[in-house]
Amino acid sequence: MTTKIDVVDAVCGAGKTTWVFEQMRTQPEKKWLFVSPYLDEAGDGASKGRIQKELPELNFKSPSSTPSKKEDFLRLAKKGNNIAITHKLFTGFSVDIAHVLEEQGYHLVIDETIDLVTFYEDIHHQDVKFLILAGMIKCTQTGQLTWNDEQWPNYTGRDVKIKELCQLGCLWLYGDDVLIQRIPPTCMKACKTVTILTYLFEASLMHSWMKLNDMNWSYLYPEEMKPSAEIKEILRQKLHFVPRSKYITDLQRTSQGLRKSGAFNVGWYKDQDVDSLEKVKKSIEVTLKDQMPKGAVFWTTFKDYENKLAGIGYTRAKKVNGDLRKPFVSKNMRASNEYKDCNNCLYAVNIYPHGSLDNHLRQFDVHLDKDLYALSEVVQFIFRGSIREHKDMYVYILSERMQTLVEEWLLLDY
Repeated sequence: MTTKIDVVDAVCGAGKTTWVFEQMRTQPEKKWLFVSPYLDEAGDGASKGRIQKELPELNFKSPSSTPSKKEDFLRLAKKGNNIAITHKLFTGFSVDIAHVLEEQGYHLVIDETIDLVTFYEDIHHQDVKFLILAGMIKCTQTGQLTWNDEQWPNYTGRDVKIKELCQLGCLWLYGDDVLIQRIPPTCMKACKTVTILTYLFEASLMHSWMKLNDMNWSYLYPEEMKPSAEIKEILRQKLHFVPRSKYITDLQRTSQGLRKSGAFNVGWYKDQDVDSLEKVKKSIEVTLKDQMPKGAVFWTTFKDYENKLAGIGYTRAKKVNGDLRKPFVSKNMRASNEYKDCNNCLYAVNIYPHGSLDNHLRQFDVHLDKDLYALSEVVQFIFRGSIREHKDMYVYILSERMQTLVEEWLLLDY
C-alpha cells in the first residue's frame, strides 16, 4: 500500500485547522487519527480538547494513562475509534501499533510538523561506548547502531530500550558523543492517507526526515483557506517592530561597524558574563516601559537563560480564565492560542539548527536552509500573540538577523 501524503503549507491564520475539521466532519465514514502538539487540542482522556468540543458528532477519544497511554491507544484503535493524541505519544509508537493502524484503515492528520530526527538523551554517550566495546552493539560506517543479535539475542537487562531502538534501526552515533534518534516511518506509512498542517514545511526537521526516508508528498492549498497575500497585507499594517536600544545594537557590531550575525544565538549567550546579561535585561526593561504600549506581554529566550533575563514588566504570572499564566514561552511553541490576548512580544533569541544535527543530515545529502529554519521559528512564535487575531502587536526582536528575516518575508506576497 502506498500512503498518499498531502502537506497543507499555509501561513498562520489561513484556516488550516478549520478546513481539516470540516474535512473530517463531512467524511464521518473514515477512521481519523488526529495528532496535535498540545493536550488542550487533543484532550487527555479525562477532559475534552478542542477537537472533541468542535467535532462532538465524531466522538473523538483520547487515551488515558491507565494502564498506559500506549496500551489504551491500542485498545481504542482496535475498536476503530476516532482518536486524538499528542506529538509526544505518536513518536513513541511501535510496530504493533502500525499493524493496527493498517488493519483499521486510519486517516492521519498531523497538526504542525513533528521533529522526527532528534537527539537521544536517555542514555549517556559513555554507556554507548561501553556497549560497543562489550560487543553488544555495533556501529556502521554511517554511524547507525545495530544490536548484536547473534551473541545477545535474549538480553532483557538495563539497556533493553537501546536494544529495541537498535533493532528498529533508529539510533545513530555522530562523532564520539552525540546520539541521534530517527523515528521509523512505519506508523505513517501504515495509514491510508496523511495530511500535514504546517507553514514553511521545507524549513522543518520533518521535511528532512521525509527526505531521509525517501517519502513522497504533494502540496495542497484548499481554496476555502485565506490567500497568503491577504494575510501578509494585514500583517504589514498591524505588526510593529520596536527599535533596538543603542546597547543592543552595539552588541551586534564589530569595531569596524560590521554586523555580527551570531549575536544572541546559544553560543553567544554562553560567552556572556553576568554583567553583560544584566545589561541586556535592563535594556529590555527600558524598551518595554518606554517604547511599547500597555498590555499583556509574552517573551522568550533560550531556556537556560530565562532567569538571567527575566525583568520588571515581563516576569510575573497573571490570571487568565482562572489559571495562572507565565509570560515566558518556549521559543518553539506552535499551534497555541493561549497568548492571543498579548499585544507585546519580546524575542531574545537568534535561531540556527543545531550543528551536530545539521552535520548528521548533510552526511546523507539532506540540507537544512538555516535562514528558512530560523524564519519558521520566529514567525510561528510571533503568531502566538494578538497578531493571530489581526490585532496590533508590538515586537521587540533583539537579533538584527532575525528581524531582517521577518521584514524580508513580509515583503513577499506568498
